[in-house]
Amino acid sequence: MFGVLYLQSEYSMLHSTLQLEALFHHAKSSNYDIIPLTDEGNLHGMYKFLKLAAKNKIKPILGLKLNLEYEGLNLDFLVYAKNDKGLETLIELSSSYKATSVKAYSALEPLLKRLMVVFPTNQKIFINEDYSKDLAFKLIMDFKSNLNEFYIGLSLQNEMLINEVSPMFYKFAKELNIKTLPLHQTTYFSKDEKITFEVLKEIESKTNETYDLDMSFKSKDELILMFKPYKDIFKNLEETFKEVKYTYLEQRFDMPIFPTKEGVPSKDYLEALATKGLERRLIQNQIKDTKIYHERLKEELSVIIQMGYPDYFLIVYDFVRFAKQNDILVGPGRGSAAGSLVAYSLGITDVDPIKYDLLFERFLNKERQTMPDIDLDFPDNKRDLVIEYVKNKYGKNHVVSISTFTTFAFKSSIRDVGRIMKLDPTRVSAIIKSIESNKLDSSDLEAVELKRVAEKLEGLPRQTGTHAAGIILSKQDLTKYVPLQEGPHDMLQSQLEASDLESLGFLKIDFLGLRNLSIIEEVIKKEDGKIKLNEIPLDDQATFETLRRVDTTGIFQLESPGMRNVIGKLKPEHFEDLVAILALFRPGPLDFIDTYIKRRHQGTFDSIDPSIDEILRPTFGIIVYQEQIMKIAQVFAGFSLSEADLLRRGIAKKDEEILKNEKQRFIDRSLTNGRNEQTTLKIYEYIERFKDYGFNRSHSVAYALLAYQMAYLKTHYYKTFMSVLMTSVVSNKDLVDSYLRELSNKHIEIYPPNIEISGTDFDAYKDGVILPLTIIKGVGQQIISGILSEREKSPFKDYRDFKNRLKDVLNQKSLAQLIKSGALDVFGLNHASMLENSNLDQSGFENFLSDFKEVELDELPFETLKDQELEVLGFNLTYTDNGTLNKLKKKYDIKERDLKDAKINTIAKVLKVRIIKTKQNQQMAFVDFDDGARFSGTIFPSTFTKYQDLLNETYLLIEGDKDDKGVIIRNMKKVKV
Repeated sequence: MFGVLYLQSEYSMLHSTLQLEALFHHAKSSNYDIIPLTDEGNLHGMYKFLKLAAKNKIKPILGLKLNLEYEGLNLDFLVYAKNDKGLETLIELSSSYKATSVKAYSALEPLLKRLMVVFPTNQKIFINEDYSKDLAFKLIMDFKSNLNEFYIGLSLQNEMLINEVSPMFYKFAKELNIKTLPLHQTTYFSKDEKITFEVLKEIESKTNETYDLDMSFKSKDELILMFKPYKDIFKNLEETFKEVKYTYLEQRFDMPIFPTKEGVPSKDYLEALATKGLERRLIQNQIKDTKIYHERLKEELSVIIQMGYPDYFLIVYDFVRFAKQNDILVGPGRGSAAGSLVAYSLGITDVDPIKYDLLFERFLNKERQTMPDIDLDFPDNKRDLVIEYVKNKYGKNHVVSISTFTTFAFKSSIRDVGRIMKLDPTRVSAIIKSIESNKLDSSDLEAVELKRVAEKLEGLPRQTGTHAAGIILSKQDLTKYVPLQEGPHDMLQSQLEASDLESLGFLKIDFLGLRNLSIIEEVIKKEDGKIKLNEIPLDDQATFETLRRVDTTGIFQLESPGMRNVIGKLKPEHFEDLVAILALFRPGPLDFIDTYIKRRHQGTFDSIDPSIDEILRPTFGIIVYQEQIMKIAQVFAGFSLSEADLLRRGIAKKDEEILKNEKQRFIDRSLTNGRNEQTTLKIYEYIERFKDYGFNRSHSVAYALLAYQMAYLKTHYYKTFMSVLMTSVVSNKDLVDSYLRELSNKHIEIYPPNIEISGTDFDAYKDGVILPLTIIKGVGQQIISGILSEREKSPFKDYRDFKNRLKDVLNQKSLAQLIKSGALDVFGLNHASMLENSNLDQSGFENFLSDFKEVELDELPFETLKDQELEVLGFNLTYTDNGTLNKLKKKYDIKERDLKDAKINTIAKVLKVRIIKTKQNQQMAFVDFDDGARFSGTIFPSTFTKYQDLLNETYLLIEGDKDDKGVIIRNMKKVKV
């Protein structure tokens, strides 16, 4: 047996450049028999490490490097597990180490006693500091007496270790009968990669603190030569680790058992609930032909029970029921789960799979042994309540969140390396540009080196994060089987990522937070229960008229410029139109959208073969849905739907070997089914043509329903809908501007903030919408809460009463901001007077002065009031030039600008011009414009030369392209006022 301790992988984040697969490749080619993985306090790479070890037939040794405080010293320890029991302890140790900021040896000693502990000689205190031999001897005496399996790891990574430190410890080991083991901390492959490692360390510590160790990967021959003076060291290694064995990958992890009433078996309980739920659905929807429903339910339950998933459905049913009973809106469905009648009967989904011709086999079938996958949408502000319920029900140690890894991207890596190399940022930007345009000068050695190091960093994990939606549930106590760390909301979090956990067989459920559900829920709440979401008619012509007008701002899935363009051409008339465009509006099928729209309006298509016409008729001869591929295989080739799903999955993989096998299987089965070969080939080629374009119809129907519901609410409860929509994006100035502009275009009155009425939300008010106090810059949530709390006690009598009651809540700036916003105009004083009398330190003086009188001034100039309103609201509402602008726009037939449009064509007032010179000594300009909303325009040199004289005008007609920083001006014209 041959190897060396202290190998560290990429998961020792910012401490190693060794990626696991490359580490195994190097170890195998260097004749290593073992790889003792010793990452920095974590087991993030545990699963992948064990899988790669099995694949490469190299014995894996799982360990950790810990830095612990012992009697005032910071000491490193390497700990390893020799068997499954030890691995369980190692997992517990890593979880404890990651979960606390206090790294005390004494706290972890009980766990260390159950593991193999190696004391490395490359301790910082022995390399960088004056050390005492007596101290060194005392330390190893202590650990030998306290720990059950204690070893000394000899490191020979610099001259001091070779000549002084390791010989000293070797001598002590002989005296105390402690085994010594070969140790070489390895963090990069070759010495020319050392700079990459040093960059990582500097990113981590922000300092140049280093101690000069050779941490490059060593071959077997190099190690034998290095450790030649210590003749028994590799024999010790074999004796120590020869019995190490783990069966972790062979374990099976189970989902929790759902606690049924009176201990009824899960399958019986599920069957009873689903049957009762289906009856309720049938009655609610007044469905008379029930036979097909009962037969489908029976078939689905049979598959679910046979595959062992009753508890899974009951677990999901239970937390969905909790959500609905606690007024938490649940999305109508997501993914292939919407094709399950059992899920529909249990209330997990709200899409009737039979009505919409959805296939259960796309979701779950006996031929495909995979876990069911029910992902659910909840309002983004209530998702955590559902997760909290699940955690409390099944226990904190059985429900955990999942780690993700942020990795180094190439461009950001270049900037990191450039900063550490102390290069000027403009120089780094120029290098990035030359790399992106493939024009890097190979003679520029500094730039070449920068690129080389950045490429080495690319893809390395940088830090951990939390999976946006995924939660793991397990019957087993996860603290014994999964390394953990602290997660959000008082939850534990797996150190392993989602793909590892799913491969181990853990149950993962995605709880997705969807802002659109929060909007729907809030609209329903504000309308005092008048809206029954499940009773909304799906053929409401007013709603479809809204869609045909492309009035889709704020509507889920339908508000992007590209989608709005498609809706404008399609002019949807039926719910199925929405289902189809959600499936088609993706990069692949975009090429077929115009063909689909043309056929949709003509109502015709060319038949491929009469046997499959009925399958393709709803989508006018185009395979839009994956389920259509399955149905073609069923009808034409005689596949069962389960077999057809395997065909669909096989085709989707795009693997040439799989494609070849699936094609032959389709041909053979078709011929057996009595089809002729020419037609068979023709149909299979048609399937292959659309293999990249087919979309999951179940998902498309569910999300089309959500989009339609929002369109319905916008149509019939417009002011409430827009108020809730704007509240949800109150911090996004551009979106608020855009939505306010829409209100204005529809002649909906917009009222400024009002201290007597406004709260924290936009609200429907009189014949329009009133702005909230939260929109006022410089007035924080704590101040607003204080204002609202005081207002609840009694209305404010006047400006003086307002100041007196809130002088301990407001500050001078926040009072001024309230005045400038117009929120205090209800007190009947002009802004100049209120600002003059805004000294809060003098509030209450009037109670002691009989002749007290507030100063009254003439109002501020219009332009000042306008600028102040713009400053605090981010737009002008009361003080605008809209009269002139509107006349000019009407005169020149200019439509109102949508702030999300990429192309700009508007008339605007010139506010401010700043002319600069480029490096090439050419003039260009940055201009602030106002066309009802302020925006910044960039005029590059070629355009500036043409139009510079126009910048003295007050109003201009502007054409340009919008980017994330403003508008790039392409053309300008003078307008006559």
